[in-house]
Amino acid sequence: MEEKLSESPIPFSELLKDIDVKDKSAAYVLIEATPSEIPYIMEELSKIENVRSADVVTGVYDIIVFLEGEDQHEIGRIVIKNIHSIRGVKKATTCMVVKI
Repeated sequence: MEEKLSESPIPFSELLKDIDVKDKSAAYVLIEATPSEIPYIMEELSKIENVRSADVVTGVYDIIVFLEGEDQHEIGRIVIKNIHSIRGVKKATTCMVVKI
């Protein structure tokens, strides 16, 4: 006989209740890039301490970056100073992660 699964999912907060997680700010940065510069951009992104992941994607954007910082101001500084300054980055759109 099959075991019936609970109808409602376990809330994420319940899964993390015993883990000491410091609230940080996070954002996705959607990058439009010069195609020939994508390998260079990916290499430079790997050097930025706050970048948690970076993926080359298809569609309107060329690269999607996930980064974390102490607050939204730190994220803004990282995008302006570190990401916008990379050769080949034409445009970087920052999407802040919000808690609702």
